[in-house]
Amino acid sequence: MESSASAARQSGWVTFAGIMFLVAGFANVIWGIGAIADKSYLSGEGLLFASLGFWGWVAVLWGALVLFGAYLLLTGSPSGREVGIILAVVSAIFWFIALPVLPIFGLTAILIDALIIFGLSSST
Repeated sequence: MESSASAARQSGWVTFAGIMFLVAGFANVIWGIGAIADKSYLSGEGLLFASLGFWGWVAVLWGALVLFGAYLLLTGSPSGREVGIILAVVSAIFWFIALPVLPIFGLTAILIDALIIFGLSSST
């Protein structure tokens, strides 16, 4: 009985990580497309370097990578956990750097990344 409860808990964390990656991936792709199209609701002010279009392409590529990670996790790929942990670590580092610009959102993203890292690394 305990092994089935452990398997369900592992599956729950993997599903949580996969769904969080799906949401983040689609959000990044949508934001990136808006930035590439130079929409008026996205301000280019405050960028340290490069243009809004450049960061739009970065967001689209990052979103595609995160969506690929979600696919690996949700299909049960053997490398899904490792890819998920790497993506969550990179995301947490990015949001740590971005804390001065978006403190509440950054802390929320870091918390979600920490939960993903915990969930994917605590079960084998």
